[in-house]
Amino acid sequence: MLFKLAILIGILFLIYLFFFKNKRQEEIKKSNEKTKTLEGETMVECQKCATFVSHKEAIIKDGQFFCSKECARLT
Repeated sequence: MLFKLAILIGILFLIYLFFFKNKRQEEIKKSNEKTKTLEGETMVECQKCATFVSHKEAIIKDGQFFCSKECARLT
């Protein structure tokens, strides 16, 4: 009787590993990919003062990157 119970628990554990563990690993992989895209940000160098600023915040004038309006001489 105890042997049958141990076999049943082993089978249930294998079913768990087969169906649920793979799904959990896929969810972890997807969450890791999302955090990688959030962490990575391209930095560009200002053509005038040589400071680095994120690509999203940079001002582009004549195909060159600037950190502020003063460096780009837009004001």
